[in-house]
Amino acid sequence: MTQSILLIAEETTYTSQIPDLLDGYEIFSCASVTEGVTLCRQHNINLVLIAEDVRGRSGCDIYNELRGQCPAVSGLLLAGSGDNLLLRQAIDAGICGLVELPIHPAQLKQRVSKAMESVILREENTRLHTLLPLYSLGEQFLSSFNERDVLDTLLDEVVQQTGASHVSVMLFDVGEECLRIAAARGMDKDLVDSIRIQPGDQIAGWVFKQGKPVILNRDTQEESIFAPLLKRKEISSSISFPLVIRKRILGVLNISMTANDAFFSEADNEMLGIICGQAALALENVRSLEVAKKTTRMRTLFEQYVAPEVAEILLDRDMNLMELGEVKDVTVLFADIRNFTSLVQHLELSVLRTFLNEFFQIFTDAIYNNRGTVDKFMGDAVLAVFGAPVALENANLAAVRTALVIRERFEALCTHWAVESKDFQTVDLGIAVTSGEMYLGNVGSARRLDYTVIGTPVNIAQRLAAESSQCRIYVTEPVHEAISEEISAEDVGEVALRGVDQALTVFSV
Repeated sequence: MTQSILLIAEETTYTSQIPDLLDGYEIFSCASVTEGVTLCRQHNINLVLIAEDVRGRSGCDIYNELRGQCPAVSGLLLAGSGDNLLLRQAIDAGICGLVELPIHPAQLKQRVSKAMESVILREENTRLHTLLPLYSLGEQFLSSFNERDVLDTLLDEVVQQTGASHVSVMLFDVGEECLRIAAARGMDKDLVDSIRIQPGDQIAGWVFKQGKPVILNRDTQEESIFAPLLKRKEISSSISFPLVIRKRILGVLNISMTANDAFFSEADNEMLGIICGQAALALENVRSLEVAKKTTRMRTLFEQYVAPEVAEILLDRDMNLMELGEVKDVTVLFADIRNFTSLVQHLELSVLRTFLNEFFQIFTDAIYNNRGTVDKFMGDAVLAVFGAPVALENANLAAVRTALVIRERFEALCTHWAVESKDFQTVDLGIAVTSGEMYLGNVGSARRLDYTVIGTPVNIAQRLAAESSQCRIYVTEPVHEAISEEISAEDVGEVALRGVDQALTVFSV
């Protein structure tokens, strides 16, 4: 990259000679401090050659005034040799050396080269001392618990580093498809809430769409393509900087200052690049955590309405949920509380709710322990499925073992509640287990789905449970054949069920 030098002098022989001698540098010339400040800012000039006398003003005085507005510049004084007083004045002014007149090409090049090396070294040291501490902000950013914490840290650090009077962060609102101010300093709240900018519109919209920062300073902003968009004349300098993470732009940081001597440079861009990069990473991190929390919470809630195995199928399969289903050979268990209507008439609903919750807890624990799936709770009844979606070697045996556990615990539950109310002495439970081909999958509409089983064995289980009393467990003949080697059952004989064409052979476990 070509290095730039500013020559402050009146038109003399050596002002035309110097550019030719320093052909490896880009040379700019002027004869006033005001013009010199503008050139330094426009071209990032850090070395100035100043004549001993410029329009009656001392070169040392000019350098002092110039450095008051551009503190990073170094200077070489063009002067005749042998003047010790002038040398002391130059040193007092902070000028780093003299170039003797008349100019000797070799000496000029040597002095300029040495001064440039010092300038570069000083710049690098300053840069490192300024930027290195900013990298430690990463820990502070990543310790944020939410988006507000990240934005507050970002704005606080930007204000501290720049002294800016107005700072805002605009984030892209997916719902409204526009940029909105998410956090601000030094801005009216009503104004903050009202601003909406489309990608590509205004300066912030351009920065968001292009992913490139924009610096605007008062002495150069009229030359910018954004000059027609500048409405606030009191702003002397501003930066709009994109918040980018993995080539994805999250929003825009906007900074503005009104002090007459305020000025932003490429060094500020570098500083903001470090801060904004860490802030963007932290924003993505807290957003990912928030999504994970919502997903986990939704999954947890979902699993309270359907079995975990069913939740896994519904959440993980990339397919049309209306098409999710198949005909399979499975086993169903149906359990129905008897004389529950009497309880409803005599007991408070809050008491009944507590009793039902305890019953359903017993039922659910027993089913899950035997790798079954709770299909649904129906008032005072429960339907469970075995063999799908979790495959089992002997689904009938698992279902009957579940029924035995439910019966035992239900009897203990009723004994406990009978102490509270004699009405529980009349409560009974009917249980039935059937098996066969059934449809297992989603049933319903696009707005309301139910993952369930449909088929004749389901209807038989419900009817058969209605025939059971005294906590008997009734099973059909296919179920009995599958469990006979493990569990004994008594032949009840043929039972005619409402809605079933033929009487069925039934066994009582």
